[in-house]
Amino acid sequence: MRLLTLYLARSVIAASLVALVAIVALDFVFSLVDGVADSDGGVAQVLLEALLAVPGLAYEAFPFATLIGALTGLGALSARQELTVMRAAGVSVLQIAGAVLAGGLVLALLAVAVGEYAVPPAERQAAAVRGVSEGEQLRTGPDGALWARDGGDFLRAERPRSRTHLEDVTLYRFSEGRLALRVDAEHAHYRDGGWRLAEATLTRYAGARLTRQRREAWRWAASLSPEVLGVVVADPATLPAPELLTYIRYLEANDLDSARYRLALWQKVATPLATLAMLLVTIPLVFTAVRSAGGGQRVVIGVLAGIGFFLLNRALSQAGVAYGLPPWLSALLPVLAFAAIGVAGLRRVR
Repeated sequence: MRLLTLYLARSVIAASLVALVAIVALDFVFSLVDGVADSDGGVAQVLLEALLAVPGLAYEAFPFATLIGALTGLGALSARQELTVMRAAGVSVLQIAGAVLAGGLVLALLAVAVGEYAVPPAERQAAAVRGVSEGEQLRTGPDGALWARDGGDFLRAERPRSRTHLEDVTLYRFSEGRLALRVDAEHAHYRDGGWRLAEATLTRYAGARLTRQRREAWRWAASLSPEVLGVVVADPATLPAPELLTYIRYLEANDLDSARYRLALWQKVATPLATLAMLLVTIPLVFTAVRSAGGGQRVVIGVLAGIGFFLLNRALSQAGVAYGLPPWLSALLPVLAFAAIGVAGLRRVR
């Protein structure tokens, strides 16, 4: 049984990786074409941005590629009567499912590795490339300004150039619900565990009195570290789990909404689980509905199932943010639904 497990797992892994390469290649070509059409930069820059987007495309496509790859791989074994021979030799459907899930576990771990170690640096490098094309600025919103809170302090940076360098900074400090201090600075640099605001103008509010003071530098000791700032200027879906946890704690410590980031964290849990759920759906399809189907029909079925999963996942994610659903429910419900379908299908297979 060990050799059989290795054989089935290898077949699923190989077919899924081939499907993943094909899907990512198509996405890469479309991204490249759109980039050339929309970008004002050169072809080399568009090509670099498209290449840096490949890890993110691969991570998002893992469950879909696993579904299509498993359908084609197991379908090929079924077409060659290998699955029939296995059943005739006394191998149960559950044993075959266990072997297939063993291969799926390898794919799930690979998805985690890509999401944690390949996507974040690629996305940050892509942001740097885009920043160069926009005058070395990292955009965080429609107007390019960054807002952050640290206790009773509120920071606005007109141009966040990097995680350690901000320009045109305004700091508002509130005490007992009233504005107590405003600091306007041309630059802010993170040094020695704090922010150094250069060419700063301090405006203090004490009742009806207002005083101003000009300083060459003013130190702001805050928990807003470069690591946290790096999270602020990044898409939550592209961040590794430790950084997401860091920023979630920062938001919750300051009574700020962390729903988007908690959802992104749970989606990182859901992606490898979705890879396994896709395999559970595949096994009953191979043994029943598509036993006599050709490779093209299997791919069509896989595409339809994958689209269904994608739409359900996207709808629940949007609904979760809009209606305040628990992030774990929004992220895991599509996975649980497809896993339930797969388990029900397995129980119907004779």
